[in-house]
Amino acid sequence: MKRFAVLYDEKLKEYDLGHVLKADRYQNFMDHFQSKLGDHPDFEIVSPPYATHHDLRLVHTPAYIQRMERCESRDPLDTPLSPEFVRATKLLAGAGKLAGELVQQERCEKAFVVGGGVQHASRSCEKGFGVFSDVGICAENLMQHFNLRRILIVDTDAHAGDGIYEIFCEDPRVLFISVHQDPRTLYPGTGFINQMGEGPGKGYSVNIPLLPGAGDKSYAYVMEEIVFPLGERFLPQMVLMVDGCDPHVTDQITQMGLSLAGIRQIGEKMGQLARTVCKGKLIDFVGSGYNDNPDTVSLGWLASISGVTGVRIDLQEPKMIPTHISPEPGLKETREVVDLLKQRLNPYWGYLGSP
Repeated sequence: MKRFAVLYDEKLKEYDLGHVLKADRYQNFMDHFQSKLGDHPDFEIVSPPYATHHDLRLVHTPAYIQRMERCESRDPLDTPLSPEFVRATKLLAGAGKLAGELVQQERCEKAFVVGGGVQHASRSCEKGFGVFSDVGICAENLMQHFNLRRILIVDTDAHAGDGIYEIFCEDPRVLFISVHQDPRTLYPGTGFINQMGEGPGKGYSVNIPLLPGAGDKSYAYVMEEIVFPLGERFLPQMVLMVDGCDPHVTDQITQMGLSLAGIRQIGEKMGQLARTVCKGKLIDFVGSGYNDNPDTVSLGWLASISGVTGVRIDLQEPKMIPTHISPEPGLKETREVVDLLKQRLNPYWGYLGSP
């Protein structure tokens, strides 16, 4: 197998909710991928299997799995269920599990789960476009079947990863860091600084809310001041990242200020961290983005892949970046959030600095 595995299958197109998350995003991305990287010798497209019931039970309860198969949704506005959609969610879950195995078994250096990054689904509840936690299943499989004891999950999707938080908030084997838009201004309305985990997992969940408009400089500051120091102290055996294109300044349902260059910069930082702490082992769940221009979403996903792998490709913004993000709003407030967070983290991680 080649250095970088891209997990994708045409059957993923059944992951279509009929609103802002539609099937055409996957074909659009693959068209861009083939155009930019299709001939690159380090990439290989790998077709994942569907997750089995045993796989799903790594995270989810049997009653929940059965309810999903009956298509009885308790979140019908955001997450309407159909047999086709539920089938596609099993494909994503299978992709997440396989991605972890490929990297851990050193069959590839890094793996990318196209359309992945289910943030909001918990152990027993579908939510926010998600049903089965591909991220959670990946991590649990690595811990249960490969004896990993330290996994770092960094979520830079614009929405707080409340489902991932719920799954791992009591588990000190998982350090979960979520960088997201201020939950007072965006779904799911959670992900505040004081949510730091529970019981033995206290201090192993880190929420970093940023004001709307925060962009490239704010994210770079957070990576430098929080993500890198914690990652180097935790020394994970595997890095998982959840990202995509919804922090982009032109996204339809969020209000963040990242450029394509900023998305690539996050990928570069995460690739660097993985090389520093775990021989480059990294899985990228790249799937967010809700834009009236599908090319922007695809280019955002490619920007992340380019950053993580270090493979440079031409990434031109499909439209002019709004002038209101320069100078970047919220940078002063980002520094204040980071200072406050350091004070709260110091008892758990040692001195990270303070005002």
